[in-house]
Amino acid sequence: MAQTLSKFKLVKDHAYETTDLLPPWSYHNEELLQLEIEQLFKPNWMMVGHVSDIPNRGDYLTFDGLNERALVVNSGNGIKAFHNICRHRGSKILYDTGNCPRALICPFHGWRYDFSGNLQFIPGEDGFPNIDKSRYSLVALDMEIWQGFIFVTFQPGSTPISKSLQGIDSLIRAYRLEELKPYSKSMQYEYPINWKVFHDIDNEGYHVPFGHPSLHQLYGQNYIDSTIGQIAVSHGWFNKSTGKLWSVRHYRSLLPEFSHLSEKQHNLWLYCGVFPNLGLAFYPDMMETYMSVPIDLKRTKIISRTYALPDSRRAVQAVRYLNHRINRVTEFEDREYMITIQEGLKSSVFPKWTLSRRAETGIGDYHRIIQDYLPVTTLANQPASGSVRKINEQMSQGADQLNP
Repeated sequence: MAQTLSKFKLVKDHAYETTDLLPPWSYHNEELLQLEIEQLFKPNWMMVGHVSDIPNRGDYLTFDGLNERALVVNSGNGIKAFHNICRHRGSKILYDTGNCPRALICPFHGWRYDFSGNLQFIPGEDGFPNIDKSRYSLVALDMEIWQGFIFVTFQPGSTPISKSLQGIDSLIRAYRLEELKPYSKSMQYEYPINWKVFHDIDNEGYHVPFGHPSLHQLYGQNYIDSTIGQIAVSHGWFNKSTGKLWSVRHYRSLLPEFSHLSEKQHNLWLYCGVFPNLGLAFYPDMMETYMSVPIDLKRTKIISRTYALPDSRRAVQAVRYLNHRINRVTEFEDREYMITIQEGLKSSVFPKWTLSRRAETGIGDYHRIIQDYLPVTTLANQPASGSVRKINEQMSQGADQLNP
């Protein structure tokens, strides 16, 4: 972790006061966003999907974001991951999800690769004298499968995701993640916010009683935030009453027993927030994953997926529908709150962070992790244009004096 400053530093005639929470300027600074992509996102792991999303030979998934593109394909002999970049002129080879039964074929000029990434065929090859096809294989990506979920990283040598998540292995073991199947189609949303605003809301339960009536009726009276290493963990035990809202009342009354869960887990909503951008939400009947991907300063893509164990019981199908309905309402409510916060961050009277010690500690924990990676975000005042990267480097090295 980087060494952060705990006292005033001088840059020419300007005093830079430090703060232990992210300053408003960090939500609308283009130079900082590039550092976040380089130092927070690319060294970490992005979830692409689950092995059950690509069960057959030729099935594939793609990921677009962070100025990168990835494709993951079931080769029939294991899962392979590559940069989704044709070695001819950089075109995208595969789009969205689907199946390519015989080979990976670029739609631009028809260059064809096998499922191991080897270049097999070039249309009009005689126009490329003496080309060595072995030098034009697709570029492989580091990939890891954890509990059935497929992760890739765009920076070789990253800490294994299994090591980063080992702290929650025992916590989620009963949910049998490797056996999950897709419950609904992957969804993507674009929110007009900075990506950090999404996690500021996601990392606290203080707003649940007023902001989310459905969730509050479900588990709002028994909600605890904690951390395991850099993983935010929240437990919400279902209320004894079934609730008054239609979806909540019927979800609670219809919820059947699941033999693989303990009595406590049968009445538990469990959330794990994986730095920098992944959320895992566990319910008795299914689980949801969601991941933020910054598009630009004021636009963030959210990728959401839902998985469940095979279970044909009618009651299970009913509660999964109701659970999905509650989650969609919650997403709509949070969207409105995030937009207003994004607007407020630009205001001249944006309030200094005042956090509940009981229900908003997760925000502070998350902010301080970012500050450990990017110590320039400990500065209360925005650095001069063009100086953010240099000042961050100086602070990472523990420099006594900052020079723009």
